Amino acid sequence: MEKPLQAPGSEWIETFRCRSRVDLHPGWWRRGDQERRPVLADPWGRHHRPDWAERGLLIWARGGNWLRLEQTLVCPSPWMQASASCERLVLSWWADHVRLRIDGVLVHEGDLFDTRCRWLLPADWRGRGGLRIQLDLRSPCHDDGALIESALVQEPLIPTCDADRALLPEALALSWASGTTLPDALLSCDPMGAEAVGLVDRHLATCPKPAGVVHWLGHAHLDLAWLWPVADTWQAAERTFCSALDLMERYPELHFAHSTPALYAWVERHRPALHARIQQASREGRWEPINGPWVETDCVLVSTASLSRQFTLGQEDSQRRFPEWRHELAWLPDSFGFAAGLPAVAVASGVRWFCTHKLAWNATNRFPHRLFRWRSRGGAEVLALMLPAIGTDADPVAIAKEQRAFQAATGVEQAIWLPGVGDHGGGPTAEMLEQLRLWEGQPQAVTQQPGTLRAYLDHLEPCRSALPVWRDELYLELHRGCATSRPDQKRHNRSLERLLREAELAAALLGTRADQLVPNHAQDSDWRPLLFQQFHDILPGTSIPEVFEQAEPIWCEARRRAVRCRDQLLGHLLTSHQEVLDSDPHRSRWTWCGLQPLAHWSPLLRLPKGHWSSGGQSLPGQVAPSGGVWVQLPCSEGVCALPLQRSREPLGSALPVRHPVSVEVVSSGLWRLSNGLVTADVGVHGLVQLRDGKGVPQLSEPLRLRRFSDRGEFWDAWDLAADYRQHALPMAERWSSELVESGPLTARMVLRTMAGLSKVRLDLMLQADSPWLEAQLSVQWQQTHELLRLEVPLKRPAVRWAADTSGGVIERPAQACTPFEKERWELPVISWLAAEAEAPGGGMAVLLDGPQGVDASDHHLGVSLLRGPTWPDPSADHGWHRHRLALMPAVLGWNRSGVPQAAIRFREPGWLGPVALDHRWQGLPALPIGLVPVSVRSAQGDGLSDQAVQIELLNAGPARQPWSPGSDWRLSGVTLNERKTVWEVQPGQLISLVLERVQSS
Repeated sequence: MEKPLQAPGSEWIETFRCRSRVDLHPGWWRRGDQERRPVLADPWGRHHRPDWAERGLLIWARGGNWLRLEQTLVCPSPWMQASASCERLVLSWWADHVRLRIDGVLVHEGDLFDTRCRWLLPADWRGRGGLRIQLDLRSPCHDDGALIESALVQEPLIPTCDADRALLPEALALSWASGTTLPDALLSCDPMGAEAVGLVDRHLATCPKPAGVVHWLGHAHLDLAWLWPVADTWQAAERTFCSALDLMERYPELHFAHSTPALYAWVERHRPALHARIQQASREGRWEPINGPWVETDCVLVSTASLSRQFTLGQEDSQRRFPEWRHELAWLPDSFGFAAGLPAVAVASGVRWFCTHKLAWNATNRFPHRLFRWRSRGGAEVLALMLPAIGTDADPVAIAKEQRAFQAATGVEQAIWLPGVGDHGGGPTAEMLEQLRLWEGQPQAVTQQPGTLRAYLDHLEPCRSALPVWRDELYLELHRGCATSRPDQKRHNRSLERLLREAELAAALLGTRADQLVPNHAQDSDWRPLLFQQFHDILPGTSIPEVFEQAEPIWCEARRRAVRCRDQLLGHLLTSHQEVLDSDPHRSRWTWCGLQPLAHWSPLLRLPKGHWSSGGQSLPGQVAPSGGVWVQLPCSEGVCALPLQRSREPLGSALPVRHPVSVEVVSSGLWRLSNGLVTADVGVHGLVQLRDGKGVPQLSEPLRLRRFSDRGEFWDAWDLAADYRQHALPMAERWSSELVESGPLTARMVLRTMAGLSKVRLDLMLQADSPWLEAQLSVQWQQTHELLRLEVPLKRPAVRWAADTSGGVIERPAQACTPFEKERWELPVISWLAAEAEAPGGGMAVLLDGPQGVDASDHHLGVSLLRGPTWPDPSADHGWHRHRLALMPAVLGWNRSGVPQAAIRFREPGWLGPVALDHRWQGLPALPIGLVPVSVRSAQGDGLSDQAVQIELLNAGPARQPWSPGSDWRLSGVTLNERKTVWEVQPGQLISLVLERVQSS
């Protein structure tokens, strides 16, 4: 354990440090104050931020307020004859804009990210009689400002020649911090006396050099957007990259590492000369690409398919752009938590190492490991390194502290250090590199080793077998509101994800004909615009308004292109009779297509008005009040298509309705909707009860829409208040209710109420042959710093609950037991969550239309719908929003009831278009109900026919799952070294298989 600085040693050392360090905090006055009253004595900081005042910080109020400071800097008389030394002005701050002027000349600027300065004073400053220092600082809008440090320090002009003993006080502090004890002879002398220097020199000569090595390399964390728009990022990247390359010429020891293939692609396109310099430095081994995904993506709100594309496209670009490196690491230092399935996705793209720092931000529990093996549910494993803080300087005390902390946590003496201004780019500065040189070789400093990240990781490889194994998500105990903030970004994301997958599937089924029939399909179905918007401060909704305003046309254009591409591909796939389309101006022939290889489809569509048939058989219909007609199609499975024909008159008696919906009045103001699979009692108190097909009640009380106050968090758009449940806000006890549709295909109740000043409409809809009750919530949200939630009270107490996540499934006990489980009171999930009751099992599932924040306990399931943060976007979440979800009784439990596939059917009910299909079409066979399709793409490889596709799928359940696609199909691994007619997928396994048709059906 690190030794704390305590009296009497610490007091003696602090006094001794005054020989080469002067604290400037007491000398600041407000510019224009004729009395020059010390700002440090202002009581405002002690009253409003006593914790900061206790640390000696100089504090002023938040809200973009300027603090304009001034003082006259005079050289201490003992330093006047120090001919072998120089002086630096050392500053650090918490302010969003900083300007430093010396004698009226601007010499440095900084901000919230460039938070330190070690400005070298002019060589002749000692003889000037004083320097006039002016420091302007503007407080952040969201937090009070602070001048953390201001000091004048003395250092040797030449690091290896410290004739004035300027480094001696700092060297003594380093030695003390490493655990040495000061001798009595030292403590008994005057730290400012003449004999103190000799005594300290002799003491340090007896102290051993600290054990361990710190590998260091320059780095510049660069958020693609946050408190600045994307356009600023390109400029910051150019400045950062040019600065790093220029510093490499001055400092041969400097190695620089940077991530994000999307940035490199921009530089290649718009700054080709700079890109060539980067590639040359890379070939020399001095510029190290540390990439992995296409951007430093959010890792808990994106689908498995998106996360897979992040890694696939990122790795492909890295291998093409920087072929001289091994690309086996994923660099994600700042994302807000990591899904349990990420190792499986990463390993599939060749990643072996995962690096992050973010879990050091945990608000409650300290994450137990710095170096470990992270294993997914299916057995895929990466080596994981918890990095030191990013955006650091070259402070020798901080470097030594990190080395000791890493060794204490891992038993490994070799640590890593990443000096460089971060968040908005910047990278290492000359001041940092000079400070590293200053302490290089000093006996009291930890040994430095400049080099690459890969070289450091190679040193850690032999530890692998002895490392602990983590078999869970990497949950960040902070930023729990990100799954709920800015729901419009989540809506754009899930829409475009689906369109791109569907376009890929259609192109894969067309095979080589896709390039001939739709030449631009690869460009129109490009994933990269989507992947860019999945950056970890865009998709979570934690950026300034300009970021989202500029993202809107990008989302819309990418969606238009993807829709056009998908529809063109499907049109060519399903029919070759273009003349039929041209001769059908009334659009009487349509096609429905299921674009997921699911075990069961039971389509129920709203079609244009008319009488509909399929394959010559009349289909059951119901007039829809809002226009058109509800039509129930025949059951299907796999990737399939059904022809639809519209006529003015029915062709004959329609097929019987499967599980028709009936509506009955139970009592005044209470209706019962039932289809034999689900029964719902709905009235003025909302959804009063939900029953499964056996009539078993699922709710302990009516479905609840609840409001809570959600304020007071520092990271406003990021965080939910931990005590929000203690601050419930009033909601109306009764809804206005109206029965709008009454079956036999669709029954719908419309409920209305108010949430504060916000109008709320809840449509509850039950459809024929549907195992769930759909809820459509429409809100004109006007609330600020509030949380709107939908909560499902459970009749049967749950013992466990499960939900899907990127690359897998998470399962939790319903009653949190461990300290880590207790802090997971809000989690991001992708498309479903389900409670599991005690034996004989069963429970309730909630199907989602996209990622949401959720919670679960033994007595309820909850979904967070809307918030109202004001920073960094003052009007975030305001406006009209529509949420879709469904309540599904899971009689056999979530896995055997097929909840994961049901969630896909709920949010992706198939494609409908005016295509003249001649007969029922089967594109791909169905998966068993226990397997979850992720994506279908064209298969690449020698010996494969044009009918071959690559299908990525997940076994979400706890048991092995065999898949036999049928005699017309053959399965093989992606390496084609093993072909089978039946493939067994292990529990939790994420796998890619090649599916090839062996004969026409």
